Amino acid sequence: MTEASTANVDASIQSDSRLATVRQRMQRMAGYLQQDPDNNELLIASFEASLACGEWEKAKAHLRHAQGLGADTLDWLLREGDFWLAQQRYDEAQAVLEALVATPNPPDGFLDVLTHNLAFVDLRRGASGLSVQRLARVLESPVQRGVLSSSAKGEPPPVASRALQQLWLRALHQDAQLGRAMEWALDLDRSGSLDPQVAGVGSLIAIDASEFGTAQRWADLSLKNGDPAEHPPEASLACASLALARQDAEAAGRFADAALQRQPGDGRAWSTRGFAWLLAGELEQAFQAFNKALSVMGQHVGTWHGLAWTQISQGDLIGAEQSFQSALRLDRNFAESHGGLAVALAMQSRQREASEHAEIAARLDRTNASGRYAQALLSGEVKDLSDVQRFARRVLGGIATRPQSGSRG
Repeated sequence: MTEASTANVDASIQSDSRLATVRQRMQRMAGYLQQDPDNNELLIASFEASLACGEWEKAKAHLRHAQGLGADTLDWLLREGDFWLAQQRYDEAQAVLEALVATPNPPDGFLDVLTHNLAFVDLRRGASGLSVQRLARVLESPVQRGVLSSSAKGEPPPVASRALQQLWLRALHQDAQLGRAMEWALDLDRSGSLDPQVAGVGSLIAIDASEFGTAQRWADLSLKNGDPAEHPPEASLACASLALARQDAEAAGRFADAALQRQPGDGRAWSTRGFAWLLAGELEQAFQAFNKALSVMGQHVGTWHGLAWTQISQGDLIGAEQSFQSALRLDRNFAESHGGLAVALAMQSRQREASEHAEIAARLDRTNASGRYAQALLSGEVKDLSDVQRFARRVLGGIATRPQSGSRG
Protein backbone atom coordinates (compact mmCIF):
# COMPACT_ATOMS: atom_id res chain seq x y z
CA MET A 1 0.00 0.00 0.00
CA THR A 2 1.40 3.41 -0.94
CA GLU A 3 1.31 6.40 1.41
CA ALA A 4 -1.03 8.08 -1.04
CA SER A 5 -3.47 5.18 -0.88
CA THR A 6 -3.38 5.23 2.93
CA ALA A 7 -4.14 8.95 2.85
CA ASN A 8 -6.98 8.25 0.43
CA VAL A 9 -8.50 5.71 2.83
CA ASP A 10 -8.44 8.35 5.60
CA ALA A 11 -9.84 11.01 3.28
CA SER A 12 -12.61 8.75 1.98
CA ILE A 13 -13.86 8.11 5.50
CA GLN A 14 -13.80 11.86 6.20
CA SER A 15 -15.68 12.85 3.01
CA ASP A 16 -19.35 11.87 2.78
CA SER A 17 -19.53 12.35 -1.01
CA ARG A 18 -16.42 10.34 -1.68
CA LEU A 19 -17.44 7.61 0.72
CA ALA A 20 -20.85 7.39 -0.94
CA THR A 21 -19.19 6.92 -4.34
CA VAL A 22 -16.92 4.16 -3.04
CA ARG A 23 -19.80 2.44 -1.28
CA GLN A 24 -21.79 2.46 -4.52
CA ARG A 25 -18.84 0.84 -6.27
CA MET A 26 -18.54 -1.76 -3.51
CA GLN A 27 -22.24 -2.60 -3.85
CA ARG A 28 -21.96 -2.90 -7.63
CA MET A 29 -19.00 -5.24 -7.30
CA ALA A 30 -20.96 -7.36 -4.80
CA GLY A 31 -23.73 -7.78 -7.38
CA TYR A 32 -21.27 -8.78 -10.08
CA LEU A 33 -19.58 -11.27 -7.74
CA GLN A 34 -22.89 -13.01 -7.12
CA GLN A 35 -22.92 -13.85 -10.83
CA ASP A 36 -19.20 -14.70 -11.06
CA PRO A 37 -17.84 -15.34 -7.54
CA ASP A 38 -14.43 -16.66 -8.64
CA ASN A 39 -13.55 -13.77 -10.99
CA ASN A 40 -10.16 -12.50 -9.86
CA GLU A 41 -10.58 -9.00 -11.31
CA LEU A 42 -13.91 -8.57 -9.53
CA LEU A 43 -12.39 -9.85 -6.29
CA ILE A 44 -9.60 -7.28 -6.57
CA ALA A 45 -12.04 -4.42 -7.20
CA SER A 46 -14.32 -5.55 -4.37
CA PHE A 47 -11.41 -5.96 -1.95
CA GLU A 48 -10.04 -2.48 -2.69
CA ALA A 49 -13.48 -0.86 -2.42
CA SER A 50 -14.06 -2.59 0.91
CA LEU A 51 -10.71 -1.32 2.21
CA ALA A 52 -11.53 2.22 1.10
CA CYS A 53 -14.81 2.04 3.04
CA GLY A 54 -13.19 0.58 6.14
CA GLU A 55 -15.30 -2.57 5.72
CA TRP A 56 -12.65 -4.87 7.14
CA GLU A 57 -14.73 -8.05 7.40
CA LYS A 58 -15.87 -7.78 3.79
CA ALA A 59 -12.32 -7.10 2.65
CA LYS A 60 -11.10 -10.09 4.65
CA ALA A 61 -13.73 -12.34 3.09
CA HIS A 62 -12.63 -11.34 -0.43
CA LEU A 63 -8.99 -11.79 0.53
CA ARG A 64 -9.46 -15.29 1.92
CA HIS A 65 -11.68 -16.36 -0.96
CA ALA A 66 -9.09 -15.25 -3.52
CA GLN A 67 -6.27 -16.92 -1.63
CA GLY A 68 -8.31 -20.11 -1.44
CA LEU A 69 -8.64 -20.05 -5.23
CA GLY A 70 -4.86 -19.83 -5.53
CA ALA A 71 -5.12 -16.99 -8.07
CA ASP A 72 -2.12 -14.64 -8.43
CA THR A 73 -0.71 -15.81 -5.11
CA LEU A 74 2.04 -13.18 -4.80
CA ASP A 75 -0.30 -10.29 -5.62
CA TRP A 76 -2.82 -11.44 -3.03
CA LEU A 77 -0.08 -11.81 -0.42
CA LEU A 78 0.84 -8.18 -1.07
CA ARG A 79 -2.84 -7.30 -0.71
CA GLU A 80 -2.90 -9.11 2.63
CA GLY A 81 -0.21 -6.64 3.67
CA ASP A 82 -2.48 -3.84 2.43
CA PHE A 83 -5.30 -5.28 4.55
CA TRP A 84 -3.25 -4.93 7.75
CA LEU A 85 -1.70 -1.60 6.74
CA ALA A 86 -5.12 -0.05 6.16
CA GLN A 87 -6.00 -0.91 9.78
CA GLN A 88 -2.61 0.34 11.03
CA ARG A 89 -1.86 -3.15 12.34
CA TYR A 90 1.83 -2.95 11.58
CA ASP A 91 2.99 -6.15 13.32
CA GLU A 92 0.69 -8.28 11.17
CA ALA A 93 1.60 -6.33 8.04
CA GLN A 94 5.32 -6.72 8.62
CA ALA A 95 5.02 -10.45 9.28
CA VAL A 96 3.26 -10.97 5.95
CA LEU A 97 5.63 -8.71 4.02
CA GLU A 98 8.89 -9.97 5.51
CA ALA A 99 7.95 -13.49 4.46
CA LEU A 100 7.98 -12.28 0.84
CA VAL A 101 11.48 -10.80 0.84
CA ALA A 102 13.14 -14.05 -0.27
CA THR A 103 10.66 -14.68 -3.11
CA PRO A 104 12.61 -16.27 -5.98
CA ASN A 105 12.35 -14.69 -9.44
CA PRO A 106 9.72 -12.09 -8.47
CA PRO A 107 7.77 -10.42 -11.29
CA ASP A 108 8.59 -6.90 -12.46
CA GLY A 109 7.63 -4.25 -9.93
CA PHE A 110 7.03 -6.74 -7.12
CA LEU A 111 10.15 -5.81 -5.12
CA ASP A 112 9.43 -2.09 -5.53
CA VAL A 113 6.01 -2.51 -3.92
CA LEU A 114 7.38 -4.82 -1.23
CA THR A 115 10.27 -2.48 -0.37
CA HIS A 116 7.93 0.49 -0.25
CA ASN A 117 5.47 -1.18 2.09
CA LEU A 118 8.14 -2.41 4.50
CA ALA A 119 9.77 1.02 4.57
CA PHE A 120 6.32 2.56 5.09
CA VAL A 121 5.86 0.38 8.18
CA ASP A 122 9.26 1.52 9.47
CA LEU A 123 8.32 5.16 9.00
CA ARG A 124 4.92 4.81 10.67
CA ARG A 125 6.59 3.21 13.65
CA GLY A 126 8.93 6.21 13.96
CA ALA A 127 11.98 4.30 12.70
CA SER A 128 12.87 6.84 10.01
CA GLY A 129 16.53 5.82 10.00
CA LEU A 130 15.62 2.20 9.30
CA SER A 131 13.25 3.32 6.56
CA VAL A 132 16.05 5.36 4.97
CA GLN A 133 18.43 2.40 5.10
CA ARG A 134 15.91 0.09 3.48
CA LEU A 135 15.07 2.55 0.69
CA ALA A 136 18.66 3.66 0.07
CA ARG A 137 19.54 0.20 -1.21
CA VAL A 138 17.13 0.85 -4.07
CA LEU A 139 16.99 4.63 -4.56
CA GLU A 140 20.71 5.34 -4.26
CA SER A 141 21.94 2.30 -6.18
CA PRO A 142 23.93 3.18 -9.32
CA VAL A 143 21.50 1.15 -11.43
CA GLN A 144 18.41 2.92 -10.11
CA ARG A 145 19.99 6.38 -10.38
CA GLY A 146 20.84 5.62 -13.97
CA VAL A 147 17.30 4.52 -14.73
CA LEU A 148 15.81 7.62 -13.12
CA SER A 149 18.23 10.04 -14.78
CA SER A 150 17.77 8.51 -18.22
CA SER A 151 13.96 8.37 -18.11
CA ALA A 152 12.18 10.38 -20.76
CA LYS A 153 11.48 13.94 -19.71
CA GLY A 154 7.80 14.48 -18.97
CA GLU A 155 7.04 10.76 -18.89
CA PRO A 156 5.80 9.71 -15.43
CA PRO A 157 7.52 6.78 -13.74
CA PRO A 158 5.58 3.61 -12.95
CA VAL A 159 3.24 3.98 -9.97
CA ALA A 160 5.41 1.80 -7.72
CA SER A 161 8.56 3.74 -8.62
CA ARG A 162 6.88 7.09 -7.97
CA ALA A 163 5.61 5.88 -4.61
CA LEU A 164 9.11 4.69 -3.69
CA GLN A 165 10.62 8.06 -4.57
CA GLN A 166 8.02 9.97 -2.57
CA LEU A 167 8.47 7.74 0.46
CA TRP A 168 12.27 8.07 0.16
CA LEU A 169 12.07 11.85 0.42
CA ARG A 170 9.57 11.64 3.28
CA ALA A 171 11.83 9.27 5.19
CA LEU A 172 14.86 11.53 4.68
CA HIS A 173 12.78 14.53 5.76
CA GLN A 174 11.54 12.85 8.91
CA ASP A 175 15.10 11.73 9.66
CA ALA A 176 16.26 15.38 9.31
CA GLN A 177 18.56 14.52 6.39
CA LEU A 178 17.66 17.64 4.44
CA GLY A 179 20.97 17.95 2.59
CA ARG A 180 20.88 14.37 1.36
CA ALA A 181 17.27 14.76 0.22
CA MET A 182 17.96 18.03 -1.59
CA GLU A 183 21.04 16.65 -3.36
CA TRP A 184 19.10 13.59 -4.54
CA ALA A 185 16.15 15.60 -5.83
CA LEU A 186 18.26 18.34 -7.41
CA ASP A 187 20.28 15.72 -9.28
CA LEU A 188 17.10 14.46 -10.93
CA ASP A 189 15.85 18.00 -11.44
CA ARG A 190 19.01 18.98 -13.34
CA SER A 191 18.60 15.97 -15.64
CA GLY A 192 14.95 16.81 -16.28
CA SER A 193 13.84 13.53 -14.67
CA LEU A 194 12.20 14.76 -11.48
CA ASP A 195 8.60 13.56 -11.44
CA PRO A 196 6.15 16.42 -10.65
CA GLN A 197 4.58 14.64 -7.67
CA VAL A 198 7.98 13.70 -6.27
CA ALA A 199 8.93 17.35 -6.71
CA GLY A 200 5.87 18.24 -4.61
CA VAL A 201 7.18 16.17 -1.71
CA GLY A 202 10.59 17.79 -2.17
CA SER A 203 9.11 21.30 -2.07
CA LEU A 204 8.46 21.10 1.68
CA ILE A 205 11.99 19.82 2.26
CA ALA A 206 13.24 22.83 0.29
CA ILE A 207 11.26 25.09 2.65
CA ASP A 208 13.00 23.54 5.65
CA ALA A 209 16.35 23.82 3.87
CA SER A 210 15.65 27.57 3.34
CA GLU A 211 15.74 27.05 -0.44
CA PHE A 212 12.60 29.08 -1.03
CA GLY A 213 12.99 29.63 -4.78
CA THR A 214 13.39 25.89 -5.34
CA ALA A 215 10.44 25.22 -3.02
CA GLN A 216 8.18 27.47 -5.09
CA ARG A 217 9.34 25.98 -8.37
CA TRP A 218 8.86 22.38 -7.25
CA ALA A 219 5.47 23.10 -5.66
CA ASP A 220 4.28 24.80 -8.85
CA LEU A 221 5.53 21.88 -10.94
CA SER A 222 3.57 19.49 -8.76
CA LEU A 223 0.31 21.41 -8.50
CA LYS A 224 0.17 22.22 -12.23
CA ASN A 225 0.54 18.60 -13.34
CA GLY A 226 -1.50 15.46 -12.96
CA ASP A 227 -4.74 14.68 -11.18
CA PRO A 228 -5.38 17.09 -8.27
CA ALA A 229 -6.41 14.09 -6.16
CA GLU A 230 -2.82 12.83 -6.49
CA HIS A 231 -1.07 16.08 -5.59
CA PRO A 232 1.04 15.48 -2.48
CA PRO A 233 0.00 17.55 0.54
CA GLU A 234 3.60 18.76 0.90
CA ALA A 235 3.22 20.91 -2.23
CA SER A 236 0.22 22.70 -0.75
CA LEU A 237 2.00 23.12 2.59
CA ALA A 238 5.05 24.60 0.88
CA CYS A 239 2.82 27.11 -0.91
CA ALA A 240 1.06 27.92 2.37
CA SER A 241 4.38 28.58 4.12
CA LEU A 242 5.56 30.82 1.30
CA ALA A 243 2.25 32.71 1.42
CA LEU A 244 2.71 33.27 5.16
CA ALA A 245 6.17 34.69 4.50
CA ARG A 246 4.48 37.15 2.11
CA GLN A 247 1.87 37.95 4.80
CA ASP A 248 -0.86 36.61 2.50
CA ALA A 249 -3.29 35.05 4.99
CA GLU A 250 -5.96 34.21 2.40
CA ALA A 251 -3.62 32.21 0.16
CA ALA A 252 -1.95 30.55 3.14
CA GLY A 253 -5.31 29.39 4.47
CA ARG A 254 -6.44 28.11 1.09
CA PHE A 255 -3.30 26.02 0.59
CA ALA A 256 -3.37 24.74 4.17
CA ASP A 257 -6.99 23.67 3.70
CA ALA A 258 -5.98 21.76 0.54
CA ALA A 259 -3.34 19.89 2.54
CA LEU A 260 -5.84 19.11 5.32
CA GLN A 261 -8.32 17.76 2.80
CA ARG A 262 -5.71 15.16 1.84
CA GLN A 263 -4.46 14.48 5.38
CA PRO A 264 -7.01 15.63 7.98
CA GLY A 265 -4.85 14.63 10.94
CA ASP A 266 -1.55 16.13 9.80
CA GLY A 267 0.02 18.19 12.59
CA ARG A 268 2.06 20.46 10.37
CA ALA A 269 -0.96 21.25 8.20
CA TRP A 270 -2.94 22.25 11.31
CA SER A 271 -0.04 24.36 12.54
CA THR A 272 0.19 26.14 9.19
CA ARG A 273 -3.58 26.69 9.19
CA GLY A 274 -3.25 28.17 12.66
CA PHE A 275 -0.63 30.65 11.47
CA ALA A 276 -2.88 31.67 8.57
CA TRP A 277 -5.79 32.30 10.94
CA LEU A 278 -3.56 34.20 13.35
CA LEU A 279 -2.27 36.36 10.51
CA ALA A 280 -5.90 37.09 9.55
CA GLY A 281 -6.80 37.96 13.16
CA GLU A 282 -9.10 34.93 13.54
CA LEU A 283 -7.84 34.19 17.04
CA GLU A 284 -10.23 31.48 18.25
CA GLN A 285 -9.76 29.44 15.08
CA ALA A 286 -6.00 29.87 15.37
CA PHE A 287 -6.06 28.75 19.00
CA GLN A 288 -7.99 25.59 18.13
CA ALA A 289 -5.75 24.79 15.14
CA PHE A 290 -2.53 25.13 17.16
CA ASN A 291 -3.91 22.84 19.85
CA LYS A 292 -4.85 20.23 17.23
CA ALA A 293 -1.33 20.46 15.85
CA LEU A 294 0.28 20.09 19.26
CA SER A 295 -1.85 17.05 20.05
CA VAL A 296 0.12 15.14 17.41
CA MET A 297 3.47 16.99 17.35
CA GLY A 298 3.95 18.42 20.80
CA GLN A 299 7.73 18.58 20.28
CA HIS A 300 7.52 21.34 17.68
CA VAL A 301 8.83 24.65 19.01
CA GLY A 302 7.35 26.82 16.26
CA THR A 303 3.81 25.64 16.96
CA TRP A 304 4.21 26.49 20.66
CA HIS A 305 5.26 29.95 19.51
CA GLY A 306 2.19 30.25 17.30
CA LEU A 307 -0.05 29.26 20.22
CA ALA A 308 1.73 31.68 22.55
CA TRP A 309 1.37 34.66 20.21
CA THR A 310 -2.29 33.76 19.73
CA GLN A 311 -2.74 33.78 23.51
CA ILE A 312 -0.99 37.15 23.78
CA SER A 313 -3.35 38.53 21.15
CA GLN A 314 -6.29 37.11 23.12
CA GLY A 315 -5.01 38.73 26.32
CA ASP A 316 -4.21 35.38 27.96
CA LEU A 317 -0.74 36.31 29.21
CA ILE A 318 -0.47 33.45 31.70
CA GLY A 319 -1.30 30.97 28.95
CA ALA A 320 1.25 32.60 26.65
CA GLU A 321 3.88 32.41 29.38
CA GLN A 322 3.20 28.69 29.80
CA SER A 323 3.39 28.08 26.05
CA PHE A 324 6.75 29.85 25.74
CA GLN A 325 7.97 27.83 28.73
CA SER A 326 6.94 24.67 26.89
CA ALA A 327 9.01 25.82 23.91
CA LEU A 328 11.99 26.45 26.18
CA ARG A 329 11.74 22.98 27.67
CA LEU A 330 12.28 21.67 24.15
CA ASP A 331 15.19 24.01 23.36
CA ARG A 332 16.77 26.25 26.03
CA ASN A 333 19.00 27.97 23.48
CA PHE A 334 16.46 29.41 21.09
CA ALA A 335 16.49 33.20 21.27
CA GLU A 336 12.93 33.73 20.05
CA SER A 337 11.56 31.56 22.86
CA HIS A 338 13.31 33.68 25.48
CA GLY A 339 12.28 36.85 23.64
CA GLY A 340 8.64 35.80 23.39
CA LEU A 341 8.58 34.86 27.07
CA ALA A 342 10.07 38.28 27.86
CA VAL A 343 7.18 39.92 25.98
CA ALA A 344 4.59 37.91 27.95
CA LEU A 345 6.30 38.76 31.24
CA ALA A 346 6.72 42.45 30.37
CA MET A 347 3.02 42.70 29.61
CA GLN A 348 2.36 41.38 33.13
CA SER A 349 4.65 44.13 34.55
CA ARG A 350 7.15 41.51 35.71
CA GLN A 351 10.07 43.66 34.67
CA ARG A 352 12.92 41.81 36.36
CA GLU A 353 12.03 38.41 34.89
CA ALA A 354 11.28 39.96 31.51
CA SER A 355 14.66 41.73 31.48
CA GLU A 356 16.47 38.49 32.28
CA HIS A 357 14.91 36.65 29.36
CA ALA A 358 15.34 39.59 27.00
CA GLU A 359 19.05 39.67 27.88
CA ILE A 360 19.39 35.92 27.29
CA ALA A 361 17.67 36.35 23.92
CA ALA A 362 20.12 39.11 22.98
CA ARG A 363 23.11 36.99 23.98
CA LEU A 364 21.85 34.07 21.89
CA ASP A 365 20.97 36.19 18.86
CA ARG A 366 21.21 39.97 18.80
CA THR A 367 18.98 40.11 15.74
CA ASN A 368 16.06 38.27 17.34
CA ALA A 369 12.87 40.27 16.94
CA SER A 370 10.97 39.18 20.05
CA GLY A 371 13.73 40.06 22.51
CA ARG A 372 14.17 43.52 21.00
CA TYR A 373 10.43 44.03 21.12
CA ALA A 374 10.40 43.03 24.79
CA GLN A 375 13.06 45.68 25.45
CA ALA A 376 10.81 48.26 23.78
CA LEU A 377 7.96 47.21 26.06
CA LEU A 378 10.18 47.45 29.14
CA SER A 379 11.43 50.90 28.19
CA GLY A 380 7.90 52.17 27.65
CA GLU A 381 8.51 52.78 23.97
CA VAL A 382 5.56 50.48 23.17
CA LYS A 383 2.41 50.54 25.28
CA ASP A 384 -0.54 49.79 23.01
CA LEU A 385 -1.86 46.19 22.97
CA SER A 386 -2.90 46.59 19.35
CA ASP A 387 0.75 47.27 18.49
CA VAL A 388 1.72 44.01 20.19
CA GLN A 389 -0.86 42.21 18.06
CA ARG A 390 0.55 43.81 14.90
CA PHE A 391 4.02 42.71 15.94
CA ALA A 392 2.78 39.15 16.50
CA ARG A 393 1.49 39.06 12.93
CA ARG A 394 4.78 40.45 11.58
CA VAL A 395 6.85 37.62 13.06
CA LEU A 396 4.62 34.89 11.63
CA GLY A 397 6.37 34.53 8.27
CA GLY A 398 9.68 33.82 9.93
CA ILE A 399 8.17 31.21 12.25
CA ALA A 400 6.24 29.50 9.44
CA THR A 401 9.30 29.07 7.21
CA ARG A 402 11.59 27.97 10.05
CA PRO A 403 12.97 24.43 9.58
CA GLN A 404 10.48 21.84 10.83
CA SER A 405 12.06 18.56 9.72
CA GLY A 406 10.66 15.54 11.47
CA SER A 407 7.76 17.53 12.89
CA ARG A 408 4.83 16.11 10.95
CA GLY A 409 2.22 14.23 12.83
